[in-house]
Amino acid sequence: MTPISTTAGNDAIAPKRIAAYFGSPVVDGKIDPVWEKVPAYQAPHRSGDTRVSATFRVLWDDRALYVLAEVKDGHLSVQSGTPYMQDSLEIFLDEDNNKSQEYGVDDLQFRVNVENVQTVDKGDASRFYTAVSKTEDGYIVEARVALRKRPVNGTVMGLELQINDAVGEERVGTLNLFDSTGMAWNDTGLFGEVLLSGKKFNEQSGINPYDLLILIREAQSMDFTLYKNPEVVKNAIPDVTAEDLLGGQEVTQEWIDERYAALKAAIESLEMTEEAANEKYFRAMPTDYLADSDRPGTIETLWYEADNTEGGKDRKKLHVYLPYGYDASDKSVRYNVLYLMHGGGENEDLLFGGPGENRALKRIIDNMIARGDIEPLIVVTPSFYGGKNDVALFHEELIGTILPLVETKYNTYAKSAAPADLKASRAHRAFGGFSMGSVTTWHLFAKGGLDYFKYYIPLSGDSWALGDRSGGLKPEETAAFLARVVRESGYKAQDFYIFSATGKQDIAYPNLKPQIEAMKKHDDVFRYSSKPEKGNFYFMEAEDGSHTWYWQNQYLYNILPDLFKG
Repeated sequence: MTPISTTAGNDAIAPKRIAAYFGSPVVDGKIDPVWEKVPAYQAPHRSGDTRVSATFRVLWDDRALYVLAEVKDGHLSVQSGTPYMQDSLEIFLDEDNNKSQEYGVDDLQFRVNVENVQTVDKGDASRFYTAVSKTEDGYIVEARVALRKRPVNGTVMGLELQINDAVGEERVGTLNLFDSTGMAWNDTGLFGEVLLSGKKFNEQSGINPYDLLILIREAQSMDFTLYKNPEVVKNAIPDVTAEDLLGGQEVTQEWIDERYAALKAAIESLEMTEEAANEKYFRAMPTDYLADSDRPGTIETLWYEADNTEGGKDRKKLHVYLPYGYDASDKSVRYNVLYLMHGGGENEDLLFGGPGENRALKRIIDNMIARGDIEPLIVVTPSFYGGKNDVALFHEELIGTILPLVETKYNTYAKSAAPADLKASRAHRAFGGFSMGSVTTWHLFAKGGLDYFKYYIPLSGDSWALGDRSGGLKPEETAAFLARVVRESGYKAQDFYIFSATGKQDIAYPNLKPQIEAMKKHDDVFRYSSKPEKGNFYFMEAEDGSHTWYWQNQYLYNILPDLFKG
């Protein structure tokens, strides 16, 4: 790929590589002179019916990578509730350039729309700072991504830049710098590369006010009514504006760093009120949980036959995660079992892959067990596809076929495959799922699952017990139905747990949130509390969470420590 214009010469760049030069722009949505020395690259890969155009420039310094996108688009829209279907820039970064298909510790996917609203599909939001300005024929985005490691001349990183073009509530197409497949969101191997160059001997980076600005933004957005001592944070927020820190006022890096440390310490010293502590709050998973563990579990595959709707049988498979140290011959050690379901259009291979694979969720569970966050457990990943091919009927296959197969083959708490023994061991069994897997979870809960499962984890999906999306369209009726299921089952509030979660940027949020609020009103059976010893039901929201497995893995990181404790 060659630059379309440059005042800095034309470096020899490979077809899927661009150049970034050393420099620290002011990220304010304006094009500083420092950008003029940087090659501008046009996005050549076009999908759909988009007619927009875009050029990109990239800078770097000792702390961060900077992207400037100039987009020509006469019709700007953020009408869609789905972030990637709004006019926006997406940045994909593979900092170590290891091209590992699945996103790892060093990989991220950030997005910012034309209103400067950021969403994060993968990565730490505190690393992302942006500014957007609209022009007569489009918009300009300046973005800064903080780097995990200090780079040097010659560093090569994996990079993809994408423009989403929206018309009304739909995305009509995309522009991509390197990826012609539209699958970079799922495969870092499709990224191109950026070569960092141009730093002169003893050349210094510019001032870094961005970490402080991001922390101030976080502090100002807090709901201070949740805390006993909010004044400690209010008093620690510096009386400066973004304009002050970005050049309108003379400040030193030392001054900025001191105020950052003071504000960070103040936030960490906050104490919740007793009422606020009743909520389950989302905590971002440390990125090192995505690293390989030195105590890895293993994956096995089981095949079985399931009844289909034609009176025949379908041959199906599921995967089983066995924790590090699992010994089939040691019957004295028993394991709790989590059954975890994929979403629509996915299958049983998505979460763990197969034997020998080491995908994100496996690494997370490996690390949580190794660090003592959770007790060793078995995790089973089946599919609602095949068999009767209906999420509303999957409970029949699960209870009638899968439970007897899994819980007699492995060292679980079930004494046998007999229904009485499976019911007797219900306290050691959980079921959860994402999206349509969450719909499956609610169906299981309502259709006899309480006899076999004590724990439920519905993620980013409402109950469709009264029709598609009834949790959002008929929240009161749906909640009343679920409460009636419990009352008629004979089980009490202390006999089951529901741990639910989604993100505010998730397409499932408008359907799941109303159902949860309606369920709270039936507090004889749904006792709301973040503490399993006090209640049996909570709902966790992630401010930036979207409808991806990156976020579901984060929710599981938060929820798994609460399983099997009631």
